Amino acid sequence: MVTKKLRIYCETLPFEEVTRPRTIALLRRHELELVLAVRPWQLDALPAVARVLGDSGVVVSIWPMLSDEEGRWASAQNAASFVRFVRLAVDTLAGAGLAPAEVLLDLEPPFAHARALADGGAGQARGLLSLGAARPHAASAAAMDEASRALATEIADLHARGIATASAVWPLVALDPPGGRGWQSLLGTPVDALATARVSVMMYTSILEGWSRGTVRRRDATALLAAASVRVSRRWGARAGMSLGCVGTGALMDEPVYRDPQELAEDVAIARAGGCEDLSLFDLGGVLGREPAEAWLDAFAHGAELSGAGTSRRVAAARRLSRIATWALGKKS
Repeated sequence: MVTKKLRIYCETLPFEEVTRPRTIALLRRHELELVLAVRPWQLDALPAVARVLGDSGVVVSIWPMLSDEEGRWASAQNAASFVRFVRLAVDTLAGAGLAPAEVLLDLEPPFAHARALADGGAGQARGLLSLGAARPHAASAAAMDEASRALATEIADLHARGIATASAVWPLVALDPPGGRGWQSLLGTPVDALATARVSVMMYTSILEGWSRGTVRRRDATALLAAASVRVSRRWGARAGMSLGCVGTGALMDEPVYRDPQELAEDVAIARAGGCEDLSLFDLGGVLGREPAEAWLDAFAHGAELSGAGTSRRVAAARRLSRIATWALGKKS
């Protein structure tokens, strides 16, 4: 039986805002685990923040991130540097007698590549197929293998220390068949080889719609979320999770966001109907920046009544296109 679990990402909120009494009260009231982003320049402040939150009854996980120049997120291009930083963050907490409940590995293309894709507009009709055919930033097999070994070793070490692990991944990764890594290689993000305890797919309907330049409507985005939730649940079973959003902007600072809490509530209901009860919300800074915060957190905690997720010719075409691109990547890998 899958246990309901709710987490909220915290990437944009300053540490001093995270530890304010009202923030802590909101997290506790809604029984949310905090997934706290940690950058290299925040290490010195991390133990104090973790202690305040822990002493207040908030479960804290950490979300290590490198500088933007080093790629920010974990990938085949920076695996060694990323592993060093993960160890440093965990050891910093251990030195204060603390430990995170979980370490989240955010597996995404390097920051500059993600920024270029966003600027180019991911919703162009032939974008998915051309991405699969061109393989503009695909990691070599050797680079993928080396990164997989480095990251998998660190994950095993964390598990040996009693620290759980999770990976946050792009939705395209779920299209790889078991044993295949076509999309993983294209994105430069090893996933299956790492054996994290959880795999959370970042299926942000606000981004699907907002960056599509009108190609994807809200009803199309929710239909894609419904299909993805079923696929993710089947692919990863009890390890499966979904990351929903966006309430506020993140690293790129221009991510499209939900119009209102009702859209979030609908996404929660769709993900659960697809078999995913392990849900994460992006992000706490957005929630606190779009008052009333309680409305967003209530929507996340309780979801909505589903009226029936529809489909459309656009969704059917997108799914056919994704299957073609996945087949093409499989032939090349």
